[in-house]
Amino acid sequence: MPRLIVMRLSLTFLLLTFFLISCTTPGGRQAGVVYDDTVIATKVKGRLTEMMGAKVIGVDVDVYQGEVTLQGRVRSPNMESRVVAVVARTPGVRKVINLLKIIP
Repeated sequence: MPRLIVMRLSLTFLLLTFFLISCTTPGGRQAGVVYDDTVIATKVKGRLTEMMGAKVIGVDVDVYQGEVTLQGRVRSPNMESRVVAVVARTPGVRKVINLLKIIP
């Protein structure tokens, strides 16, 4: 009897693993990638807020497969370069796409 339970649990685990691996979003991304992108976005936003405070409220952060796109406004070229540097040093970020606009 215990052997049958172990076999059923093993089969259930294998089927669940296969199901999770094969799950994709409507955009064709796997569930793990979406989760990783969400974690990266949270880390980026937290680091920006921690390092620069309210000055980065107008900056939007979008992440797709580790590539971070920054959109919004900053007050100076210095602030722009600081934002990009902070994002680039965030773990998990593979590339930074800078679409920030400088508006004094």
